[in-house]
Amino acid sequence: MTRLAHTTRSATALLLIAGLASACSGDGNMTTPDGPAPTPDAPTNSGKTYRQVEHLARPGINEALLISEGFLAGYNATAPSFKGVDPTTLNMVVGEAKTVLKALYLGACLLNGALGLTPATGVKPAGIPCHAVGPAIWVGGQLNGTVLTPESKTAAQTYADKVFDQFIPDVLRIDTGVATSTYLSLCGDATSKPLLCGGRFVNNDVIDITYDYLLAGAAITKGAFDQVHALVSDGVSFSLDDAQNVGNVVTPVANPQQGHPAISNTFPYSAPPL
Repeated sequence: MTRLAHTTRSATALLLIAGLASACSGDGNMTTPDGPAPTPDAPTNSGKTYRQVEHLARPGINEALLISEGFLAGYNATAPSFKGVDPTTLNMVVGEAKTVLKALYLGACLLNGALGLTPATGVKPAGIPCHAVGPAIWVGGQLNGTVLTPESKTAAQTYADKVFDQFIPDVLRIDTGVATSTYLSLCGDATSKPLLCGGRFVNNDVIDITYDYLLAGAAITKGAFDQVHALVSDGVSFSLDDAQNVGNVVTPVANPQQGHPAISNTFPYSAPPL
C-alpha cells in the first residue's frame, strides 16, 4: 500500500508538528516506549545537532495510517509513547489513523461481497468476521451508497480501536520467554495488547505479514497474485528464490527488476551489493 500524498499545510498540521516536536528525542535517552519524556534536541560534543525524523520499528504503520504530511512528520518526530504531546493534538492524530483503519475494515468487507463471499467464508480483518459484506455496509444496500449503517460504524470503530491499541506504540518488542520468535509472534493471544512481540529477519516480508493481519487476520495462504492476494500483499518479494523468503503471501514472479541476493549468516547479515 502506498501512502497517499497530501500536501496540505493547515494550522492543525503546524500545531501537530509544534506539539510533537516538543516531545522529540535527539539523543536516544528514552529506554522504554512508556518511559520519561525525552529531552529536546541538543548539540553533541562534536557540535552537531541530531533530530529524529522517522520511526523505524514496523515498516508501513505510520506511512499507511497517516495521510496528512504534517501529521506524519509530527508523529515521526516524537517518542513512541507520545509523552509530552498535548491531548488535543494527539487526539487529532489518533483520529486520522483510526479513520484509515476503519476504511481498511470496511473495504475488506466490501470486497468480500464483490467476490460472493460471506462473513464466514471471506477475509476477516484482524481476525474479526465482517458484520456485513458488499453493499450491505451502506444504508439502502446499494453499491452507490454514501451513508454507513449504524452497525457498520460500530463494527468499523471496534476494529480500529483493537488494531490501533495492538500496533501503537510502534516499537519492536522481544518476548524472551518464546523459544522461536517471528515477526508476528503474539504477546499472549490475538486479543492481547500489544499484539506483536517478535523481531524480524532481513528476509521477512514485513509488508505482506502486516497487511495479511490487518485485512485478513493472517489467514491467507501463499498463492499466485489475484484479487484476494492483491488485498494483502505489495507483490514484492525479498528473493525470486522463494526458499529465501519468509512471510510473503504472493509467490514470486520472475522479474529482473526484483530479487535480492541471499543474505549472509554472519554480521552484518545483509546481502552483498548488487
